[in-house]
Amino acid sequence: MISFEHRILSEYRLKIAKIETLVKSIMAHREPKGEEAKGASEFLEVLISETDNYYKNNSEILSNNGKRPHARSRLPETKSWNENVEKFYEKNPRRRPRK
Repeated sequence: MISFEHRILSEYRLKIAKIETLVKSIMAHREPKGEEAKGASEFLEVLISETDNYYKNNSEILSNNGKRPHARSRLPETKSWNENVEKFYEKNPRRRPRK
């Protein structure tokens, strides 16, 4: 049985992967100013806002498991989120991501 916490973490990971895939395809597109790229950019904005809302709704679980908002996120960083992430990495130093 998958725990609720694991489901939240997995779904957040999928949302970030979707954003990264779309960004790569926009950057490598043959016509960066074309209609396809503009439509993809608009969809990217929708994905980012959806991911921000998801993080805001589940921020306690995500920050307690070492997850920060995505780099393209428009959420302002909160002191409590940063403290939770740092506590997680103090307890689990091997899980700290490479910079």
